[in-house]
Amino acid sequence: MVCPACGTGIPDGARFCSGCGRPMTIESTSPFRTQLVRPRQGRVIAGVCAGFAQAYGWDPVIVRLVLCVIALCGAGTPIIAYVIAWIVMPNAPYEYPHRTDLTNS
Repeated sequence: MVCPACGTGIPDGARFCSGCGRPMTIESTSPFRTQLVRPRQGRVIAGVCAGFAQAYGWDPVIVRLVLCVIALCGAGTPIIAYVIAWIVMPNAPYEYPHRTDLTNS
């Protein structure tokens, strides 16, 4: 990795540049989820469409509408694919709410 401020080569995982002292931040290249999981919030039936929408950055309503249109034209095959995806896709891990300090200290 190279420091963008001074060009000094620094080891991967370093928090600061050894040449200029600038803090190093690792920026994500994609704002979308990279893992295909069924979310715990925003489900309609099993969360398969919401999971695909989150993983690829699509609108969940559009994904659901496309699935409905394909299911009407696909003679039941998309429904079987949905059930298989329901079985294969894992649930997203639980996310506990952040605890706020309510004391007046």
